[in-house]
Amino acid sequence: MDSAEFAKLFNQTVTKVKIKVDYEYRLYYNIDTGKPVRYTTDAVEQGDYLVISKQQYAEGRKDILVIDGKLRTLDSFDLWTKLVPAEHGISTRSDNVMIVDYNGAAKWKLKTYYRD
Repeated sequence: MDSAEFAKLFNQTVTKVKIKVDYEYRLYYNIDTGKPVRYTTDAVEQGDYLVISKQQYAEGRKDILVIDGKLRTLDSFDLWTKLVPAEHGISTRSDNVMIVDYNGAAKWKLKTYYRD
């Protein structure tokens, strides 16, 4: 058997063998923030996850959020951030929130709102 015959036989054998592998592609995310934690095909016992497509898994994007159990890209929704009063956060002067005062009585935090 010369190399040409071997190559022909090898190619015929390889085209006949098709191994189908079924993976469950998962995106684990923080349920409070919706931010992705990790992409994996392993079944981790703890954590919230979404089953995603092979393409989404291959992309491995970090600029996404999980909102109401659905995967959303940042350009697929409108959001805005607002400074709101809080018990804990950055303290400012009570007469001007633009001036940070570490001993100030007024405390603020950023809150993000989504259109949907």
